[in-house]
Amino acid sequence: MEFVILGLLLLRDLTQYEIKSILERKVSPFYSASLGSIQAALKKLESGGHADRQEVLQGGRRKLVYAISDEGKRRFLEWMKADVPLKQLDKEVTTRLFFLGLLAAEDRIRVVEAVIGTLEAGIRDFEAAGVAAGSVQVPADLTAIAKYQFKTLELGLHFHRSMLSWFQTLLREIKEEEEGLA
Repeated sequence: MEFVILGLLLLRDLTQYEIKSILERKVSPFYSASLGSIQAALKKLESGGHADRQEVLQGGRRKLVYAISDEGKRRFLEWMKADVPLKQLDKEVTTRLFFLGLLAAEDRIRVVEAVIGTLEAGIRDFEAAGVAAGSVQVPADLTAIAKYQFKTLELGLHFHRSMLSWFQTLLREIKEEEEGLA
């Protein structure tokens, strides 16, 4: 949640209600948040020196407006460029993709290449698990259970292969854009 908020604050200063509205309108397909979780994240960002809060009067009403600090910007950009752990891929990759346009082209390429590397490693792990599982004798009374455990493995492979293909296409698009600008 904190990195989503930092990314939004990198775009412009926002109130917590504006953050919630943006999450509902633009980020909701892959990220949802309650006002309570937004408030908690803002408090954590503020106490960590990653965001600043300013009270402003607007239309006779007092509003708390949050802005990203220099430290927050550094932390966000560092996170964007860091490798995505396979276990957090589903959650983090969509957030990083949403804010990828904030990075320089060469950093976009590095981020997408890192995601591709993580996906390739994950596929190798799924394939190895499939080979290992295929060599196990399943007792007759557990055949139905084993069938759906294998189906889970197949789904994981399908999901990661599909994402890999999508990110390989994205990488080509980014590189073509870069070549067109050069």
